[in-house]
Amino acid sequence: MGPSGTPLAAAHQVRRGAAVPMRVAVAWGLAGLVVMWAVVAELWRPLAPSASPVDLVAAGVPADVVTRAREYRDGLEGLRVAGMALRLGVGLVALSPPVTRRVAGRLRVRADRRAARGGRALRPVVAGLVGGVVWVVADLVRLPLQLEAWRRSVEVGLSTQDLGGFLRDTALVTVPYWIGVALTVALVAWIIDRGGRAWVPVTGLLLGCLGVGMIIVSPLVLEPLTFSFTPLPGGALRAEVEALSAEALGRAPDDVLVADASRRTTASNAYVSGIGATRRIVLYDTLLADAPEEQVVAIVAHELAHRANQDLERTAAAVLGTSVVGVTALAGVLRRRLRGPDGRVLPAVAVPAVGLALVAAVLVAPLERWSSRRAEAAADHLALQLTDDPGTFVEMMAGLAERNLADPDPAGWTVALWYTHPPIAERIGRALDR
Repeated sequence: MGPSGTPLAAAHQVRRGAAVPMRVAVAWGLAGLVVMWAVVAELWRPLAPSASPVDLVAAGVPADVVTRAREYRDGLEGLRVAGMALRLGVGLVALSPPVTRRVAGRLRVRADRRAARGGRALRPVVAGLVGGVVWVVADLVRLPLQLEAWRRSVEVGLSTQDLGGFLRDTALVTVPYWIGVALTVALVAWIIDRGGRAWVPVTGLLLGCLGVGMIIVSPLVLEPLTFSFTPLPGGALRAEVEALSAEALGRAPDDVLVADASRRTTASNAYVSGIGATRRIVLYDTLLADAPEEQVVAIVAHELAHRANQDLERTAAAVLGTSVVGVTALAGVLRRRLRGPDGRVLPAVAVPAVGLALVAAVLVAPLERWSSRRAEAAADHLALQLTDDPGTFVEMMAGLAERNLADPDPAGWTVALWYTHPPIAERIGRALDR
């Protein structure tokens, strides 16, 4: 059995001789094309060749740096595992039928009473609030672990924040996200409440478009909550960046900005964000202060390689595709709990729905990080071609290991679970292979 609007339900109706409305067929056709686009974008992307094993000390990473980084990162593994277990646990509790019957059942009674007074329009609002509360709980139970990770980062000199600054920045990042979760749940409940047989693909496509929209507006709305930005000043470094961009992209670079990361950390980093008019390359001011100019150029080459490989566009395709797949899975798992006897959405369904989202986020994360590592390795490969300076790249990696206390050669299971970039040992090996 499948919910109304899923392929299984549509196929069942066809077998009974009922015609599928054109709008339903079109919606599912678009959803299928989006999923295919996401798969093709992931499978047919630029790839880097495998890297040879490397002797880190011989490559220039001091033995004491390897030891200190390994000790620091090993101390965080237990916190990471505990955080993952807590998030998964909250999701499973929310999905548990006994808890759903006892806790969500009470929420349903109260929500339905309020919804009855406010009419049908109030049900999605109540669903959004209920779903938001579940996600907030999943984040708050992990806050002690985040505090311990912050304390350890202060001990080793990575964090320059006091407790108040850490809590303020955490709130600046998480509170807008909580609001977004509540609004998303409310929107989905509203579509279920009013949508017909096409609600599944329509919801998947709409949420995917909202996700892509967040990628576009994030540099303008979310990133300023964390950093202040200034343009990279003119001079020799800016001239080299422009020359690299002309070689990699055939045009002038996107905005190249400097973030005031030193207010929070001593670690060095750089990233690309935005699509279209909001594209930008961001360099930490700690990177400019600590790294020689030729290493900064190597890092910029890596970020330009992401642009040349269209990695953010591939991310947008993945967001659209996973949204369609996720909503389809949600409809399949919760099909009997979505609506009450009156055919209207049940606000309390937000509890297991958000629980399912939490569980899925934990289970899908390794796949997302695998995809990210593929993109990062390909960006390294192209950056080495652009600069033709593997020696500087190796020095840059050794410097990042020291400044960021990154374990250069972590265990495979750690890489699979947490790493969005290849380990430093692999990145150095790729450079030495040139």
